[in-house]
Parts: sequence; structure tokens; C-alpha cells
Amino acid sequence: MSINISVITPTIRPKGLPIVEKALKRQVGCSFEWLVGSKFFPKVHCQHVKDVFKGGYWTLNRMYNSLIEASIGELIVSWQDFTYADPDCLHKFWTHYQNNKKSLVSAVGNKYADKTWSAITWQDPRERSDMGSFYEVYPNDIEWNLCACPKKALYEIGGFCELFDFNFFGMDGYGVNERLNELGYKFYLDQTIKSYSLEHNRPSGWNKHNGLDGGYSKIRDRLKSERKWPKMSYLGI
Repeated sequence: MSINISVITPTIRPKGLPIVEKALKRQVGCSFEWLVGSKFFPKVHCQHVKDVFKGGYWTLNRMYNSLIEASIGELIVSWQDFTYADPDCLHKFWTHYQNNKKSLVSAVGNKYADKTWSAITWQDPRERSDMGSFYEVYPNDIEWNLCACPKKALYEIGGFCELFDFNFFGMDGYGVNERLNELGYKFYLDQTIKSYSLEHNRPSGWNKHNGLDGGYSKIRDRLKSERKWPKMSYLGI
């Protein structure tokens, strides 16, 4: 059976993988592979892509690019650790991709205190019922904790911006979304694709060194002025 989807999970948290594995074992209606990028050896059934990078605030953007390069599916599904989803999640992503191969589709969902999924600790502001179940949104409404993106699109922009790793935490998916928007890609939410995420710790210094505090806009504006935006050189060279 050919592989349609590559599920990729960059992680620094081994305890966050079993819940992803449980959800993936229950997926129906599509063929997929699962690639995990980490410094540790993951004790789950997956293809391991070793994180060999050094330096920076973290290695997330570099690992995303390594996972994309190692993947074989047409559709990339970014599925982060400590996240569960229903058995038809991948099938729905694949169906949307077949209908529009120049689109990104995001799940919606809350964070919970434990796996009973009863105590909500964070409410997703994107969850709503007045727009229908599937509709076009702004690029930054796409959340890379659980979303689908054509692999071809990521090669068109040359991958995630690895400069971010050395300047701040966060903004990884925002940079991808913004560049794909400039190439004419469309962005959608599917309210029927639900994510269920457990609370987990963020890297030390997250609040102090987050790209939301101006670092992202400075790099973006500099790259635009140097005519290196949206095309990077990390993939496809």
C-alpha cells in the first residue's frame, strides 16, 4: 500500500508520544507513516529521525525540516505531542487535500487537565458553531499542533525558517503560513476535526524569549527587504 500521509512529530517530551500513538493506531480510511524527531529514542512504533542539532533556543524549525525531508507522503500532517484526535482525523485531512491541493487545513480543540477530557484548562477561541463546519480563515488561524499541509507547498517555500531557532521560541508555523499565503495558498478550519491536548510544560524562558515580542517581525521584515521571503533554502536545494 502506498503512503498518502506523513504524520510528523518533533518533540522533546517522551511522555507525550504514547497518546499520539494511541490515536494513530485507531485511524481509519487512509495510509500513513509516522515520523518522530527527537534527541531521545522514542519508545513507540514510529520512524525515528534523530535530532543532531546544537545551539539556539531550541531546534524545532530545524527538526521540522528534517522530518519533511525524511517523509514520503504527499500530505504532511503536523501532529504534536500530548495530542489526541478522533479515528477519522487523517481521513478528513486527506479528503480536503484531494478537493484542494493548494490549501492548509487545521483542527480545532482545547487543552485538558487529564485524559478523561472533562476539565478544560484552555478553551480554543477558534471553536465556533455559527460559521458551519468547514470554512476559509486567515493564515494565522492555522495551528500547527494538528494541521495538514501539502508537502509540495513546504518545498515551494524552502521549509521552516531555521533562523527562528536562534532568535526566539515560537512563531514557527506563523512563518510558514505567511509565506504560503503570499504564494496563493488557502487556509481552512474544519470544526469536525477535534484535537484533545494535555497540558504540558514549555521550555524554560518561553515567556521571556518568545517571537511574539517583536523578534518575529524584525526577521520577517529583514528577509523581505533582502528579497528572501517567502522562499527559503532549507528544502529543495
